[in-house]
Amino acid sequence: MSVNRRLLALFVSVGLASIASGASNELLPPGKSLSKDLKLPSNAIIAVYLPAAKREFRLSTSVGGLWGMSGHSFEANIKGVLQGYFAPGFVIDAGADTPFGLLLAIHPELKAESGKFRTTLSYRVIDPAGKVLLTDQQVDLAPMRQLNINDLSKSWQRAARLVMYDVLTRLQPDAGKYPAVGLLKNLKPIQYVDHDKDTASGTGFYINAAGQVLTAAHVLDDCALVEVQRDEQILAATPVAQSHLVDLAVLDTATPAPHFLPLRKGYEITLGEAVTNVGFPLQKILAATPNLTRGNVSSRGALAGSVGQFQFSAPIQPGSSGGPVVSDGGELLGITVSTLATNKFIPAGALPQNVNFALDARYAAMFLQRNNIAFTEVEPNAQGNIHIANDAALGSVVGISCFQ
Repeated sequence: MSVNRRLLALFVSVGLASIASGASNELLPPGKSLSKDLKLPSNAIIAVYLPAAKREFRLSTSVGGLWGMSGHSFEANIKGVLQGYFAPGFVIDAGADTPFGLLLAIHPELKAESGKFRTTLSYRVIDPAGKVLLTDQQVDLAPMRQLNINDLSKSWQRAARLVMYDVLTRLQPDAGKYPAVGLLKNLKPIQYVDHDKDTASGTGFYINAAGQVLTAAHVLDDCALVEVQRDEQILAATPVAQSHLVDLAVLDTATPAPHFLPLRKGYEITLGEAVTNVGFPLQKILAATPNLTRGNVSSRGALAGSVGQFQFSAPIQPGSSGGPVVSDGGELLGITVSTLATNKFIPAGALPQNVNFALDARYAAMFLQRNNIAFTEVEPNAQGNIHIANDAALGSVVGISCFQ
């Protein structure tokens, strides 16, 4: 074993031992105490909601050019503290039907600043009827030391103890006071998600007059709440059909659509024909307005081994997924799903340009038919032009925001 590998092994083993010993430390935050009528652990059945994007987050760092990763995820640290305060407590999955007495929604923000880790746990406590009983946040700062990968885990534990202590002392919950009659499905997601900050964004478009939106399935991964935006109007949307096999999903806005995209009857695509792509890319950087690009059908195929996709050259960016690829006749030709990862080619001295892929509309038609989603087919418009394409694409497109 090389010196660097021995150093890394020692580094990881010492770090994990540090986490394990931390679990046996006094549960109460420094300087805090409990009144005589409060005992640990409480028998209150507390369900903890954590954003899916943060549950498996772990700290990683390098030593001697090698990378090491802490053994405990954010979720594991929260669970450890939870069990010490509320023994029957558990971390709840979005689709779970496990009853609870109180729901504790925790939204972490993790930052490295000025040589320190800053852990901020914003939280709210909700009763089974949906009433918010408590909302606050706790902050912990930890030194950023290269040779201790567990500083962040310890910071999570300290912040979690402050949260649990706050819930215990301010609400004094127990199983009698808050019986386990709550179910997550009976609460509105907006009550427990972080609605101030979306975790993912993408693009969709109206596929029928009823206001149903077609998009890429991966845009909706792990979403607890989905909203679509059209101009200044924001609508809650419910997934009604989804397939990761073809990477498609349909959202229902329950609001009639002013415009929608029809499919080209026969689904024939002409190699080289002009196309318009429209989407809402880079939503945290660019203005919240549709981004329209022009290109052409570059190939009837896509990556080697792929099925049902074609290649087009209209530029796309992160957040364009789910957007429509529209012909000059105003017909839907495909749905944007991916682009070629150019960074893998740079070491070889190559830089592929505008190699983007869309799912052929014929597969979208099969998906829609299978799920009883209404759509329209029209004869190919041979007299189409850029204005027709742009109006059709811009008239039907919506931005999609995913919240956890």
